[in-house]
Amino acid sequence: MKQTIMKAVVILLVIAGVYCGWRYYGDVIEPEQKIAEADNAQKELFSSVKPDISAQSPTKAYESQSEPIENILAPAKEVNENTTAWLTIPGTHIDYPVVQGEDNDFYLHHGFDGQLNQELGCPFLDCRCEADFSGFNSIVYAHHMTKQRMFADIALFKDENFMHSCPVGYLTSGNNTHTVEFFAYLTVPSDSSVYQTVFTTDSEKKEYIECIFRNAVYSTDIDINEKSRLLLLSTCTFEYEEARGVLVGVIE
Repeated sequence: MKQTIMKAVVILLVIAGVYCGWRYYGDVIEPEQKIAEADNAQKELFSSVKPDISAQSPTKAYESQSEPIENILAPAKEVNENTTAWLTIPGTHIDYPVVQGEDNDFYLHHGFDGQLNQELGCPFLDCRCEADFSGFNSIVYAHHMTKQRMFADIALFKDENFMHSCPVGYLTSGNNTHTVEFFAYLTVPSDSSVYQTVFTTDSEKKEYIECIFRNAVYSTDIDINEKSRLLLLSTCTFEYEEARGVLVGVIE
């Protein structure tokens, strides 16, 4: 009788172990494999269309380039006509094209080629913003994915020391390659007023600048005014439900 019970217990434990292993594979390993495959495919696509632009020093005009910026971005635009820019932050994994859809939902689920891609999405400019980043405030979104994919590195900027180690990015758009000087990091809810994009008066712009500094986890001493062009890079950061990490820079 005792041996029968022991055998039954062992069988149950084996069944439980097999079930847990099956669930772990289906819930963790298999999804990660699919994400990795989608990520590798997208990286290959990115590398094939990445513009050949040196980001060694600030460049404000394309005359110093061998050809106009819009021509350099042509390979990316051939793949996706919604390409608006290329964003690079040296010292991070962020080196991506930026697209702009008709809404702020499509590129949360679709890749640079417009196909579903395991929810990796693609960095995209808020549909309310000027496509050439000429507006007062431009907001780019992307997911915070495992293994520092997409905009996961934005969360690293919550540490002020990390920002000091990676203080600038480069934004290639229109006829220019711009330096982006980062100066603040915010942790805000998804419905925060920092996601405002429409400004009709200089007074509204000044109030918005005050809002940025008021909500900042930290900020640097920098001269920002209503004539500045701001760039916000936003991603989920999980401190609480609907928490967002926002890295703020000024486009030079």
